[in-house]
Amino acid sequence: MNRWITAGIVLGGGTIAFDHLVYTLPHPAAVVLFTAAVIMMITGMIMERKASSMHE
Repeated sequence: MNRWITAGIVLGGGTIAFDHLVYTLPHPAAVVLFTAAVIMMITGMIMERKASSMHE
């Protein structure tokens, strides 16, 4: 698994866990953090696909 994918999963999961368990985040902050997590995961998937196509 790519580092970007792992970081995105950790950021997204951490955002959700923090919001539900510790302190309710303001909606704009939660949206920005979760959007960044999704972008990180997509970037990791694209990078992983490009790396695997180069090895063929």
